Amino acid sequence: MLSALILLRPAATAKKRPGARLDSEEARRARAMADFLQLYNPTALLSAPERVCSETLGPLAGRLGVAVDAQEDLAAEVPEFPGGDSAHTAAWLAARAVRALPDPRRTAVVCARSAVLSALLVAVASRDGHELTGYDFELPFEDDVRQAPGGGWVLQRDDGLLVEVKPLAAP
Repeated sequence: MLSALILLRPAATAKKRPGARLDSEEARRARAMADFLQLYNPTALLSAPERVCSETLGPLAGRLGVAVDAQEDLAAEVPEFPGGDSAHTAAWLAARAVRALPDPRRTAVVCARSAVLSALLVAVASRDGHELTGYDFELPFEDDVRQAPGGGWVLQRDDGLLVEVKPLAAP
């Protein structure tokens, strides 16, 4: 059975203050993303608790009749670690975020910050024994603005196991 896990950066062009809404251009981008993402027919829409994430998924949710499920486990905030390097941060984000994922045989869209998405990609690949070294992309383990708003990855799965990773270009 084929499915996909779509890891999606919010439509917002920059990190916004908590509770901020998408502006008109960002809302247009979210609608354009919904045009494409509805083709995957996702049955689960997961959002980080930030408003820009749930608003990014809003147009897709409306088209599919699927509720957006905001998950605290997808938040980008991390505790202070001794030494505080990105490896500690990535491991902590991955361990927490992977708990939010639905059954891997379901197609799902996850909207969160770049660091959370990168950690999830590595965690899923590791869990499924999928090698990432052959891919030509960079994983931003900080909230990196080099990844375009609405960008991300499509993780294609066969019977719940990761078989291919494709970059998702922003609209």
